[in-house]
Amino acid sequence: MVGQGATGRGPAQEAVAAVAAALERAAAVAHLNAFITLDAEGAGAEAARHDRRGGGARRWCLAVKDNVHVAGLPNTAGTPGLAGFVPAADAPVVAALRAAGAIVLGKTNMHELALGVTSGNPTFGAVGNGTDPALFAGGSSGGTAAAVASGIVDAGLGTDTGGSVGIPAALNGIYGLRPSAGRYPSAGVTPLSVTRDTPGPMARTLDRLAALDAFVTGRFLTGRAGAALPPDRTLRLGLPRHVFTEDLEAPVRVAWEAAVERLGTARAVWVPVDTGHLVEFDARAGMHLVLGEFAAAFDRYLAGHRIGRSTAEVVGAAADPAVAELLGAAALPTGPAYPGPAALRGAVVERRAMQAAYAELFAVSGVDAILCPTVPVCARPLHRHEESLRLNGREVPTFPTLIRNTSPSATAGLPSVTVPLPVDGSPPVGLQLIGPRGGDRGLLAVAARIDALLRRGEPGDTRP
Repeated sequence: MVGQGATGRGPAQEAVAAVAAALERAAAVAHLNAFITLDAEGAGAEAARHDRRGGGARRWCLAVKDNVHVAGLPNTAGTPGLAGFVPAADAPVVAALRAAGAIVLGKTNMHELALGVTSGNPTFGAVGNGTDPALFAGGSSGGTAAAVASGIVDAGLGTDTGGSVGIPAALNGIYGLRPSAGRYPSAGVTPLSVTRDTPGPMARTLDRLAALDAFVTGRFLTGRAGAALPPDRTLRLGLPRHVFTEDLEAPVRVAWEAAVERLGTARAVWVPVDTGHLVEFDARAGMHLVLGEFAAAFDRYLAGHRIGRSTAEVVGAAADPAVAELLGAAALPTGPAYPGPAALRGAVVERRAMQAAYAELFAVSGVDAILCPTVPVCARPLHRHEESLRLNGREVPTFPTLIRNTSPSATAGLPSVTVPLPVDGSPPVGLQLIGPRGGDRGLLAVAARIDALLRRGEPGDTRP
């Protein structure tokens, strides 16, 4: 850990020590099932090479969701039909982070084929929450969120189609970014919907989250994550009138209302905004995009990487009955419920109208971000709530409930950031900030201001 002058034992071994500590932590929390492939040998060798090269750059450990390619490691996408596929090259988003000093510790567990919100994977085991292993981690990027939240790695990569970064980030009490559509390269990622899919980073601090975004895109801010926002400027925050702030589980409602009150007295102005029509657009477009785009995108992916299986074979081998049934019936052209090209064309039209509606909302209201709880409920016990859960005295379906607040902006291709809210004795609760398309760095700056305002006065906070 120290140089030769201090110990006489040779050059510094910072990267090797970082990997060793990460592997030790991974062993201590192995019950979380955060990883499908833990590459101890490869990460150790890469760390040793970094240390031999020297140069003073800090090396850090990264967890990568198992549908994002890492050269030489299996890329299962959480499904048996891809278990033998080993990519020869890194996805561009992984290559960018490696160039910035990341050492890939391994590939993380996930909801099968990224089509779910609990990460209850029948093949590789359910993923436990990084704050409480008895609870589910959320999904579909649950393994990455658990690896970050439990302290195994410094940061992680997930993917997001309708909330698969924001949901597990919120439920594990960490920060997550779904970037604007097209901001991150999508090559080397197992597809679900080419319109809605994007890689997205997660971290335990907002500064690191902003740094990850800068490493991938090359777009940097000077100093801290919020440096681009004048400190004396009053924030204008969109307060949804419909859906996003309704029917919340009690701990979520308490944390949300406390945040609204605190921000309203701390150099922020709440601006009521109409959001019901955005949810309606999403209902007409969201799933039609996924179901209409999946087969063609997956066909190209399998052929392009010479995997040697057809889309129908991969879907037929799926271990999760819900995933197999949905894709087999509604996403394959041979399926009885396949929506067909006309439904996909209609969804594309609806999405364009939805994007215009969001743009008009931001332009007319002048808000810096629209805020709401990321997820209307807290994490629930493992193995019990794959299909449904209790919410305010009713049994509700798990999937649409958890994506309710994240899916509309994801369908429209807007950026969103999840920030952990202060809670009192409950599992973690996340605050979602939605920004205008392409406004990712500004949204991160707004998130930094809000995060500072919410956490001022907490134990250990030394900010004035």
